[in-house]
Amino acid sequence: ATYNFRVDRVRSVLCGGLDLQIEHHLFNKLPPHRLREIAPQVERACQEHGVPYRSQSWGRTLLGAFAHIQALSKPDPQPAVSAQEAVAA
Repeated sequence: ATYNFRVDRVRSVLCGGLDLQIEHHLFNKLPPHRLREIAPQVERACQEHGVPYRSQSWGRTLLGAFAHIQALSKPDPQPAVSAQEAVAA
């Protein structure tokens, strides 16, 4: 699911506007500073139409990203091919 994360304007600039993923996916041609301007209207439209508008804290976003990276770093319990088969291919 796509969601936004809440940060101040300085962190938003440092993130390149990645904090406004919902608006970015809807209006991907808009520059980041314009996404911040339309965010309240997008949230209101979502509420009016019963569409979830997901937003979470910066800390929770970081923890989720680290957990995802950690999960990806673990070996696959059942690899598609063995190491020997991969080398032979």
